[in-house]
Amino acid sequence: SIAEAVELLNQWSQPVVSIDLPSGLHTDTGEVLGIAVRATRTLCLGLWKLAFLQDQGLDYIGEAELIDFGIPLKDIWSILGEPPDLLRVTKTVAKQFLPLPRPKVTHKYQQGHLLLICGSKQYSGAAILAGLGARASGVGMLSMAVPESIKLLVVSHLPEAVVIGCPETTAGAIAFLPELVLEKLHQTSGRGQTSNQTYNAIACGPGLTKDAKDLVQGVLAAQCPIVLDADGLNILAELITIPTLLKRRGQTVLTPHVGEFRRLFPDSAELLPDRVQAVRKASQLSRSVVLLKGARSAIANPSGSVWLIPESTPALARGGSGDVLTGLVGGLMAQPVLSEHPLEAIVATAAWWHAQAGILAAQERSELGVDGGTLAEFLMAVVRGKRE
Repeated sequence: SIAEAVELLNQWSQPVVSIDLPSGLHTDTGEVLGIAVRATRTLCLGLWKLAFLQDQGLDYIGEAELIDFGIPLKDIWSILGEPPDLLRVTKTVAKQFLPLPRPKVTHKYQQGHLLLICGSKQYSGAAILAGLGARASGVGMLSMAVPESIKLLVVSHLPEAVVIGCPETTAGAIAFLPELVLEKLHQTSGRGQTSNQTYNAIACGPGLTKDAKDLVQGVLAAQCPIVLDADGLNILAELITIPTLLKRRGQTVLTPHVGEFRRLFPDSAELLPDRVQAVRKASQLSRSVVLLKGARSAIANPSGSVWLIPESTPALARGGSGDVLTGLVGGLMAQPVLSEHPLEAIVATAAWWHAQAGILAAQERSELGVDGGTLAEFLMAVVRGKRE
């Protein structure tokens, strides 16, 4: 039988090349339909199939390459209909949304002001790693609200940041934000505005712990764009995600991994493992930009468009990687020079940049050697390569 032939093929130690798609994989979801060929290399014909951009088929696809027949796109879409709202984020795409080159004449507030709310006595490292991600974004001003007990530690790693010590709970979480921060928090400030009296964006969540529920509720009331990650997402799920987000007036970005996604969007999660359809539905229901993290991260906006990160590395499966991403996303969101671009494009660029840094770091240090601090250091190597 065919199944027996596939099983025998998978037991061989020789390289296996699949044409178009390994036999046995679902073209759209990458799901294994009973049994599938485990290819060393797959030559995809004509157009990328969605299976190449879904997590579950990657172990069977191996190294992927597109074989372009040179068929004009207008002829393809005349047969298939309108192109789907899907975009693979490549170097060429990402380059359009980086804040480079800077204007010859500028100042720090024209390069944006990010408020990063993060950390606890238990998870002080998360605050530092998120700050390092924000630093790499090039944001002009970085303010960080952290528990008073870890303020000096954070300052020692990020001397350029304005580190604000906050009152804390008995467990060492942030109890509430100081009045000066709250005043700026509730001032209206769009992504394109420049002022030292407001924040252009807020990133909240890394290392907070779930003791910070009141704090996150206050952040959700802010007028400016926010990005929520980690315990910011866990608290949002407790508040009931969709009704809470529909009350927001500012733009919202969520950066869940699959476990967090299931808690945030149980109905949308029923579409998993089809990540494209799941993240699209979640974004539309919540009117938020949703970045579903994974081996092939997917970013959706409420209009239904989905941006896909076509490559990454298992080196990023490590504590702290997501904290770096949160800071990077927030730092790019806060920069007024990027305000003319769609928010999902900025988030997708950050996700691509983060993945490329992981790939570069793994090439030099192996997949076992990419801790959060190392990952942050390699973010600049990606940009240098892009400028060259």
